[in-house]
Amino acid sequence: MEKCSGKYYIGMDAGGTGTSVLISDGENDLFQMKTEGLNCNSFPRERIARSLQDVAEGLKENGYALADCGAIAIGAAGNNNPAADALLRNLLEGCGFRCPVTVCSDADAALYGALGEEDGLLLISGTGSICLGQTQGGRERYRAGGFGHLIDDEGSAYAIGRDIAAAVVKAEDGRGPETTLRGALFRHLGISGSPELVGYIYDMSHTKKDIARLARLISLPENEGDRASAQIIEKAVAGLLEMVTAVYGRMEARCGSPELPLVLHGSVLLGNPRIAGELTEAISHRLPGIRIAQARADAAHGAVGLARKHAEIL
Repeated sequence: MEKCSGKYYIGMDAGGTGTSVLISDGENDLFQMKTEGLNCNSFPRERIARSLQDVAEGLKENGYALADCGAIAIGAAGNNNPAADALLRNLLEGCGFRCPVTVCSDADAALYGALGEEDGLLLISGTGSICLGQTQGGRERYRAGGFGHLIDDEGSAYAIGRDIAAAVVKAEDGRGPETTLRGALFRHLGISGSPELVGYIYDMSHTKKDIARLARLISLPENEGDRASAQIIEKAVAGLLEMVTAVYGRMEARCGSPELPLVLHGSVLLGNPRIAGELTEAISHRLPGIRIAQARADAAHGAVGLARKHAEIL
């Protein structure tokens, strides 16, 4: 295949199981592909090396010379630390890349995709949860949440899934109201009682993502009007609102605009209209200086933007 000419940039949005790879000239999308995950806390070195080698081979097969790559940015959960940074840089160099490399969290890539350098906030509620804000063209950053499912991640899919399981066992021993979540949960897991539920939850082979997948049960029509479901949703909304309030409170005095955009992101906020609706209503009443906005672009485009930005700084 004839090689494409001109410099290009690579942005990688690494999710829990796969990575979206976007190749761009900085203005236009040129090529996209998928590869495996790049989370250094979840995958062994060999698997990450194979994924990055797949990217290099995919570029070559589609006519892109590695020497023409101007910069790379990788946004992935678990990669915002020096060890992950060094590993990814070394592996990319081993694949033949000789360009500047930026390693950041998946939330950082999503923030840049959503807002660019505009003042504003991004609230993410997927498997985990975090709220980020920025002012001064992105030079000042603010954060609340995102400290992991064992001590944090309020309002996340994991927290909702855990609370669904908790509501079922509490209903059975009299600590909570009877709930239609019981039947929905047992059918979903293919079990018939609480002992099996406890066994599932504490089975070490089941990850936080398995618990997070239970969150979708809260949206089933059969659970509308269910008291326990309403309590779980109320708790999730309160946790998400708390993060937004904390970030906005620190930003308000430093931003140059009387109104700040807030972008909602992640499977819970984009997939559960009731949670998103109740949160939006609460924000409009308590934080009138915030307006809900649409993301400018996704995290893969955000990673491309960060790659290009950091390359221009060097």
